[in-house]
Amino acid sequence: MCDTSTKEYLDLYSYVYVWIDFTLTFGAPFPLLLIGNVIIVVQLARSRSRRQRMNISGQARDTRPLSVLMIALCVLFLLTITPVSVFALYGPYQEEKLQALMSKDPYTAYYEIQYYVFLNEIAILVSYFNACYTFAIYVFSGSMFRAELRSLLCCKATQCTRLFGS
Repeated sequence: MCDTSTKEYLDLYSYVYVWIDFTLTFGAPFPLLLIGNVIIVVQLARSRSRRQRMNISGQARDTRPLSVLMIALCVLFLLTITPVSVFALYGPYQEEKLQALMSKDPYTAYYEIQYYVFLNEIAILVSYFNACYTFAIYVFSGSMFRAELRSLLCCKATQCTRLFGS
């Protein structure tokens, strides 16, 4: 079994790597997602107000569903990725606390460890929902996405002349 061979490596893995992992999986993506979505929603609102001022009617699409979709995806990412990111950062400190408790009261420490592992597994499971729910949000909110998905899954010889052609 591969395990940490030195205390320095264990410290690097436990206290530095978790911050690198946090930055790459949550710390950088969430602000970028949030900023990008805010810019898109603001631009959609400006476009909608410009169309209303110019009294363009008829074929103009309502952009509110797209704005709601962007906000929903951002909130979903926040709710599903935050728990596992927090547990990853908190883990080494919790482990130290549990090791200290183990020397004083092994019986209580055993139950504390089991409870911590249970909560960590729940956080990991919730993070997996991000991908599932993101796909579901796209399917239920976007008619164009549904049409392209249908065309991709039900590809017939006559329909496959273009990439994503429907």
